[in-house]
Amino acid sequence: MQSLGEKAWGLVLRNGLLPIGDLVFGQRMMRRLRFLEQAPWWDFERLAAERNRALQHLVQVAYAEVPLYRELMDKACVRPDEIQTPDDLQRLPVVTKELLRENYPARTTRKTGRRVFEARTSGSTGTNFRVAHDNYTAGWYRASFLSALGWAGWRFGERHVQTGMAYARSFQKKLKDWLLSCHYVPANKLDDASLDQTREAMEDRRINHLRGYPSSLYYLARRAREKGWNRPLASLVTWGGNLYPHYRRTMEDVFKVRVHDTYGCAEGIQISAQCGCGDTYHVHALDTVLELLDQDGRPVSPGEPGHVVLTRLHPGPMPLIRYRVGDIARAGTAARCACGRGFPTMAGIQGRDTDVVVTPSGKRLIVHFFTGILEHFSEVGSFQVVQQRPEAMLLRIKPTPTYSKTVERTLIGRLRELGADDLAIEVETVTELALTPGGKRRFTISQLAQRPDR
Repeated sequence: MQSLGEKAWGLVLRNGLLPIGDLVFGQRMMRRLRFLEQAPWWDFERLAAERNRALQHLVQVAYAEVPLYRELMDKACVRPDEIQTPDDLQRLPVVTKELLRENYPARTTRKTGRRVFEARTSGSTGTNFRVAHDNYTAGWYRASFLSALGWAGWRFGERHVQTGMAYARSFQKKLKDWLLSCHYVPANKLDDASLDQTREAMEDRRINHLRGYPSSLYYLARRAREKGWNRPLASLVTWGGNLYPHYRRTMEDVFKVRVHDTYGCAEGIQISAQCGCGDTYHVHALDTVLELLDQDGRPVSPGEPGHVVLTRLHPGPMPLIRYRVGDIARAGTAARCACGRGFPTMAGIQGRDTDVVVTPSGKRLIVHFFTGILEHFSEVGSFQVVQQRPEAMLLRIKPTPTYSKTVERTLIGRLRELGADDLAIEVETVTELALTPGGKRRFTISQLAQRPDR
């Protein structure tokens, strides 16, 4: 429950300090947030009209001011005014990181009259990728994220713990932490002593809200259970990695609160978030058009996995139209969610398209195939699957003291029994599994070239 002090500070933030900051920095975050707090409850027709208006404006701007999109549309023989709805986007080609990287910045950016900064991400490939933003664009995706935190139950002024990959907080981020009552913890500090420090800080400061990378919060939950944690939290929000079923089960069991997962990308797009009503995700339909496509570029059916292709509805200094992110997600249904929000849904996230292990016979083993088996082996502390050759996979295991060759043989047999029967399975025990440069833990890695038939 929000204390009187938290409530008063929240009012100061929401109605005073943050709107003033928006004026100073030109990002309009709070204005956008107020809009997003109302819009999800509109009827489908009003939502569609607002989305289509934004899409039409985006395409007109991109054609007029961004050489790459003008060239792509001309080659496709499509005029800007012919793109009226998301269905019309299928007439345009999908753009990739490689295409954008080759043409950045001269042919992919436009002048907005605002100071431009770069967001950089190496993704799962390790190859640097840059996207141009400005403060106005940042205000859009920050407002969407704040709205999702509101869905989970957090309010301005309430103290919270956040895990992240910034080892040294800049002055601006420290100021943000102070203003928003954030206790920041590096997500890679997962030893017992560090986890105990975080848990003790939550006790001492009566912190009831927790958010961050799923893996870091999972290990915090495991440690809290070992130490006898018995105080329910008010909200728990995850982002930046796969929320595996055993992660969710453990966190919800320990912290006695529903996990609200969010899905976004480092390119500055908040894609979707869970409302807490079932396991589906609401797509931020007034921020982005989400397409889930099969290998032939056709929309997948409800419940089926597809490649994530995004069109951000705010042009900003670098428009992103039919941008293939490199993720795989499952399509939702057309039914309105029981929560009453009118935003469309997606059924779930399956990870990167480089996270699929393909067997010689053509079976595709997604990350959940492996987690669903290895989570039942308590002798395995953590693991990682790497496919370097079509006929083989390497299973890296960080063992617990009870691990043995007998356990290893049983585990290999279970993998073969359930789908990996035509793969050579090599096992390597390690003392630690490395995180990606972005601080994420990847359970499966395919180092094979991604072909259309994969």
